[in-house]
Amino acid sequence: MFTRSIRTLCVAALVAGLTCSGLACVAEAGPPAAYGYEPQYYDGYVVYYDDGGRPFYYVNGTVVWVPTGSAYYGGLVAHWHAHGPAYGRWNAHHGYRYRGYRRR
Repeated sequence: MFTRSIRTLCVAALVAGLTCSGLACVAEAGPPAAYGYEPQYYDGYVVYYDDGGRPFYYVNGTVVWVPTGSAYYGGLVAHWHAHGPAYGRWNAHHGYRYRGYRRR
């Protein structure tokens, strides 16, 4: 009887482990740092830039510009000036996957 309890516990632990790892596979991780670029965030959303370095993000597929009056605007623009080429490479390879992504 003791052996049966241990076996039942082991099977339950295995099933729980598989269930959790299955859930982890479904949940998408945030944007990776790649090509020498670390994505920036505004209000939890991944920030993208137009060709002139103006920051924006996506909400439900719609472009939302970061307000020029935001306390973060200058820092985001400076980030693009410092990392523009790396951002371009990151955006070309990873950016489309994270449009609308919002970290919790």
